[in-house]
Amino acid sequence: MAEAKLKTCKSCNAAVAKSAKSCPKCGAKLKMGLLPKLLIALVGIVILSVALMPSKEEQQASIASALKEVETAQPTDLSPRGELAAIFNLMSKHTDLQRENKEKEIKGKIVQWTLPVFEVSKREDGVYQIQSRAGGDAVGTFITIHTRNDAEKAKVEGLKTGDMVSIKGRIGGVSLRSIEIEDAVLASS
Repeated sequence: MAEAKLKTCKSCNAAVAKSAKSCPKCGAKLKMGLLPKLLIALVGIVILSVALMPSKEEQQASIASALKEVETAQPTDLSPRGELAAIFNLMSKHTDLQRENKEKEIKGKIVQWTLPVFEVSKREDGVYQIQSRAGGDAVGTFITIHTRNDAEKAKVEGLKTGDMVSIKGRIGGVSLRSIEIEDAVLASS
């Protein structure tokens, strides 16, 4: 046997093949190396993740439920202008701590806002991200919007920088000083 394929038995110090589960000389159980343990743990994590991951149908049902809740909820009177713009826009005099506290306060609230479009990108069929223009008197936003029909798809895909878009959605948090709005739908202006 090549020496590289051997390990030492901790009980009797005999040279034993790395693949052996017990020492042929003394019969002691041999421990598994760190690498095989890590590989087994990684495979276990992947299998568990896949097993616990919701199915495509469950994900769609969850999104449909969230969108229905947004559509039927009464939006708060929270405005993208004024206080939110003063707190989150660049060059704000507010501190990170004040922004974190405001984020905790507004997270989960349903809003209906009309905002100036900066950019539109497609995430998947019927799901888009609209970024609104930050600065001036309005806070910037990242909106994940779900279209409900072909007319709404055409409207979102036809938006240009500077156009105004009316949305209704749930505040999911803040990223890069922009409000993230999730589960959004087009709203009547």
